[in-house]
Amino acid sequence: MPYYKFDRNDIFVNTLKLFPEVKFVIYSGSSYYNSTPNISGAFTASIRCASPGDISLFEMNIDRSTDQAGPTIGLNNVPNTGLIYPWLTKDGSRLNFRTNTRASFINTAPGQLITGAPYPYTASISKEFYTATTARSIAAVIQGPQPNGDPQVLSSGSVSHITALKNTINYYRYLSPHFEYSSSTAALKSKIHRRDFDSSSLGLISVPSIFYGSQIRKGTVNLEFYYTGSLIARAQDTYRNGELVQTYGAAAASGTVVGLVLYNEGFVILTSSVDLGSTSQQDYYTSSTGLDKPRWTFFGQSISGSIIAPKSTFIMEMSGTSNTQVLTMFATAPKGQLNHSNNPTYLQATASNMSYVSTGAFGYIQSDTRPIKNVVSSAYADPTGSFEKTTYISKIGIYDRNKNLIGLAKVATPIKKTVERDFTFKIKLDI
Repeated sequence: MPYYKFDRNDIFVNTLKLFPEVKFVIYSGSSYYNSTPNISGAFTASIRCASPGDISLFEMNIDRSTDQAGPTIGLNNVPNTGLIYPWLTKDGSRLNFRTNTRASFINTAPGQLITGAPYPYTASISKEFYTATTARSIAAVIQGPQPNGDPQVLSSGSVSHITALKNTINYYRYLSPHFEYSSSTAALKSKIHRRDFDSSSLGLISVPSIFYGSQIRKGTVNLEFYYTGSLIARAQDTYRNGELVQTYGAAAASGTVVGLVLYNEGFVILTSSVDLGSTSQQDYYTSSTGLDKPRWTFFGQSISGSIIAPKSTFIMEMSGTSNTQVLTMFATAPKGQLNHSNNPTYLQATASNMSYVSTGAFGYIQSDTRPIKNVVSSAYADPTGSFEKTTYISKIGIYDRNKNLIGLAKVATPIKKTVERDFTFKIKLDI
């Protein structure tokens, strides 16, 4: 089998920049990603073991239930639940899962299995609603020094996600004055937009990066608010600067900024509390007992908790940005070469009374004059056309410098190769 070395002009590495479309439909407590259906399985309620609004990492445990239990595994008798899960054996390499504590690793004996949570690992969008009085942070309660000299933590503190984004929001002030976390102080009264995220009603939608790639493409965010199937409001980032401007709906908010988009971080912040509907258009946005008029801060409220908002539907569309490195290789089959094959069908079949092989007690002799099969087509069954060495290329192997096979490219239909023909195969690989 001949080997050919790639020349410097035979290999190229390019960056393919793509903008995949992302669409979420939120209704009745569930989200649906790019119209993904919820398919029922034979063993589980969902074949994907994930909701239609989720992306399942590795697509494992497809239609696999936990009742397929078997014998225990490993020295520490890990139960076999029938689900695929990550695992490793404790040895001298000291490898451990990030979710396992150091104390748990120390207490695990050498040779025992360390397991992670079963697949699938999923990602989905989420919505948080903040009222004007919702605490943005909770201080920790620490008691004075104990007899051993260390303080005692009675309760740990926490910081809300909107507060954690304060520096990021302020960073984008050069794009718009609306990117001002707090513009209600006396020193900022000259600002166009006066409000404080710590004391304003707002909604925060989080979009994991697995949905959009490196960043959300500017100018593609489109939010649509439906009530009983009718569109009542639309907001878009028409200026491509992170401002969500209402382009359809209530006149009181028409043309105004109703929210912000953090393209690199994957967050949508909804700030407008203007009523989008009339008194007859109300739904359960904040509780199961109190009715409210539609507002942009209520957008996506169906996935914020136990609220269903049965009369409202929300659609969020955008495009992501995906940079894919593509390796392109040109493999050439030169003229006058690659016209011999070791395939037995390459040689002419022997007649019933003719043999090209002789064997005996002391040896094996094979004739080197066995004719090659003539596959040249002719208008007549006999004789055939003029003989021409012909092979068919069906696979192309890619080897490293040590001649180890590292890749194999196949063509859909074998390519006919004659002495007068040369071919160049274009092989592309995403890396």
